[in-house]
Amino acid sequence: MRKGLLLLLIIIITCFCCAKKNITDEAGIITSQDEASVSVEKHDNGETGIIKGNSIRDSGITDAENHTGTFDVKMGAYKGEIFIGIADGAFYGTILFHNWGNGIPQPLKNLKLNEDRIYFIRSITSREEIDKYGGTATFTQEFYGIFSKDRKIIRGYYRYAGTQDSWEAVKK
Repeated sequence: MRKGLLLLLIIIITCFCCAKKNITDEAGIITSQDEASVSVEKHDNGETGIIKGNSIRDSGITDAENHTGTFDVKMGAYKGEIFIGIADGAFYGTILFHNWGNGIPQPLKNLKLNEDRIYFIRSITSREEIDKYGGTATFTQEFYGIFSKDRKIIRGYYRYAGTQDSWEAVKK
């Protein structure tokens, strides 16, 4: 009986750990399975600069400036700001929560925008990032959002550790 339960437990753990994550929900053509378009710029002093997302040309957006700016963001009990900008023909962004971390904006990784949707990853994946941004452990959160018609509100959901919850951002 114990051997059977142990074997079942091993099979469950193996299936859980080896399962491929395929996200195709309401995020439309922007998914975590898209080809990454991320580049990290290193400055002479060793600090990491912006992380570029998709290019304006590849996004299909006709009025890119309308998608940029600073947004007040709410994610559960956490409140802060998301900034979306343009550099060298590509989108980039940061996120900062006023009641979390060290007060340093985190770069939006794998940022992708199209006319009405946004996708990005917020993550801390190393000891250096924990020290820089705050927190106690590594994590990865995937954010999906839909812009309102006037591009002043983004509503969506984020995934973290097998759970899903909502977030909202309003342009300042």
